Amino acid sequence: MTPPPLRHRSMRIFMNDDRHVMAKHSAVYPTQEELEGVQNMVSHTERALKAVSDWLDEQEKVVRSEPDGTESDKESEPKASEQATRSLRGVMRVGLVAKGLLLKGDLDLELVLLCKDKPTITLLKNVADNLAVQLKTITEDKYEVTQVIREATIVIKSTKEPPLTLTINMTSPLVREEVEKQAAGETLSVNDPPDVLDRQKCLTALASLRHAKWFQARANGLRSCVIVIRILRDLCSRVPTWAPLHGWPVELLCEKAIGTGNRPMGAGEALRRVLECLASGILMADGAGICDPCEKELTDAIGHLDLQQREDLTQSAQHALRLSAFGQLHKVLGMDPLPSKMPRKPRSETPIDYTVQIPPSTTYAPPMKRPIEEEEGGEDKSPNKKKKKLQKKSPDEKSEPPQAMNALMRLNQLKPGLQYKLLSQTGPVHVPVFTMAVEVDGKSFEASGPSKRTAKLHVAVKVLQDMGLPTGVELKTAEPVKTEVATAIVEEVKPCITPIAMDTAATGADSVEATDGAESARQQGPILTKHGKNPVMELNEKRRGLKYELISETGGSHDKRFVMEVEIDEQKFQGTGSNKKVAKAYAALAALDKLFPEGSVTEAAKKKKLPMHGFGMMGDPTGDPAATPRGRGRGRGRGRGRGFNNGGSYGQGKNRAICYQQLVAASCYGYSCHL
Repeated sequence: MTPPPLRHRSMRIFMNDDRHVMAKHSAVYPTQEELEGVQNMVSHTERALKAVSDWLDEQEKVVRSEPDGTESDKESEPKASEQATRSLRGVMRVGLVAKGLLLKGDLDLELVLLCKDKPTITLLKNVADNLAVQLKTITEDKYEVTQVIREATIVIKSTKEPPLTLTINMTSPLVREEVEKQAAGETLSVNDPPDVLDRQKCLTALASLRHAKWFQARANGLRSCVIVIRILRDLCSRVPTWAPLHGWPVELLCEKAIGTGNRPMGAGEALRRVLECLASGILMADGAGICDPCEKELTDAIGHLDLQQREDLTQSAQHALRLSAFGQLHKVLGMDPLPSKMPRKPRSETPIDYTVQIPPSTTYAPPMKRPIEEEEGGEDKSPNKKKKKLQKKSPDEKSEPPQAMNALMRLNQLKPGLQYKLLSQTGPVHVPVFTMAVEVDGKSFEASGPSKRTAKLHVAVKVLQDMGLPTGVELKTAEPVKTEVATAIVEEVKPCITPIAMDTAATGADSVEATDGAESARQQGPILTKHGKNPVMELNEKRRGLKYELISETGGSHDKRFVMEVEIDEQKFQGTGSNKKVAKAYAALAALDKLFPEGSVTEAAKKKKLPMHGFGMMGDPTGDPAATPRGRGRGRGRGRGRGFNNGGSYGQGKNRAICYQQLVAASCYGYSCHL
């Protein structure tokens, strides 16, 4: 019996490697109880720091208002100025929590607290003292708060199992700006406070923040990358030879090795590719090294390794690669070999999402991705068109992950297993309106949309709003275009920072009105004119051959803003939208409102269509079916969509026979006549 082709054998090897890697990954992945403990401790600390920020802001306002009492009249200043004057700017998750790399037994967590000015010992003590008070008011769990001034950190320890330790690193962007100015040779006129914290510790905290943002942008979107990093983290903790590679170098190495592949890879193949990269000598002194992408200067991320450590790591990677090639990957992973045929597991448990370990904070909402665009008109959605769109994307764009979850995904994570029901489907076939409903905690919610998917998204938005949670949907107002030129609205894209300065004292009436108005605008569906038509189609009926030009394109990859322009009778009309189609619709709507404000009621009366009989043949106006024989032919070529002229010579006296002959001749050639 001839052996199978080499390609099939290699695929079988990779499938066996996948089984072993995923089995090892399941063994080192933290339990649900451990993840819940981490989530509770992090969320409690974030809420407590928010309260500490409010307390510090009140203390500073009292100090500022004492010398001058006239400043009390300026309480109606914008919130942006209040944010700029706060001592604490924001708190961000870094390290294993932000990257989702927690393993079973990991007890050390990290947060970074950004300050407006350089952090001082006085500020650290004030934050630590008030943080202990706020934690007692927020939760019944017991935490121990200690100050580590030498490390510029505040350490929080949990008194219950598992004994987690959360480190809060205090820093400020001003520290790095000062270092860059000194490197450029500029003179510094600002004197630091005498009790300022260690500058190197603050720089390290800023670097960890850059590492977390880079990881979320580059590594999270790569298939199998996070799984391989967790496997190598376990290897670094088990094998002393691999210990110097622990941390940031492993993450950079895996992203570079897996990201340069020409196709998505499974976990087994991705791990072998990383081993091949190490075995090739990338860590050697004369090798390529690993460049740190988060530093402005050229920095080697493995510069801390000496020559002996580099040789030991390379030799160990070569040995692991040989074991993997001979089907003994289980020895590298430190596990027993799996049987050739795995027993089937019952599908009773829901599949685990290994990508997201800790969901984002519900108290502090990060920037969300653009909401799902509602379906408008009869756009061509053929598979070929979708393939062309995918082919146009560059590899960098493909590797970028989605920024965050939409409302439907967030609700499914909070309340898994919800059943959405279709209540009704109304409207014409080309513009349907679906009404979906869902029941959450005994309460029913309903919403409508132009498709079932959009209606479900609207229902999820309603549920999250009722629960008081962020929806992740950028709500749009439904104001009609009133001017000839609609200005493009460019929203500032904010960094992924958890804001502390949130004014929760907003009036309830204003928020309810804004929510109701935005929700009604979201449920309108496609953009239509007063006659129920697509604005571009209606404008094309009145003025044919119009050209729409793209004026500007602004915003990030998930928050685009397009401005389209159309010129009619030397007048220009612009429209703004999240895609070109929406912008064209608003531009056409602006032109219709300006040039045709009275509508087309009289034109509709003139263009009354006669019933079509057969293919391209008109029936007798008297309604007698026997008066005119049924014609044959296609009759669907020219003139489709245009109304028949009233009157004419059809069916009038002596010209009737001549007109009938013309109609028969035209139908034989596939034309529809307009007489």
